[in-house]
Amino acid sequence: MSADRQNMYNPLYFAAKSLGGYGASTVCPHWYIRTGIEQGDTSLTTELNLALMLEENPDVQDVDFATVWGEGHTTAERTGSAATNVIS
Repeated sequence: MSADRQNMYNPLYFAAKSLGGYGASTVCPHWYIRTGIEQGDTSLTTELNLALMLEENPDVQDVDFATVWGEGHTTAERTGSAATNVIS
């Protein structure tokens, strides 16, 4: 079903108490989210909404969220590469 597929792409569906997928999966306790101020792929509020919702989830221990000036959606790192930063 289209609705099922859409829910699978949406982390809020599984992590927000108000949505039907809450409790259906284990939410990662540690989150690293970077968003570029100059992104053209999605709204600037998409990652912010995710970070705020995760901070309210009792299973989440920490959310490391930051915006990066002058970068796009997939290149939002102040230093290093995305892969290296997530691993470290």
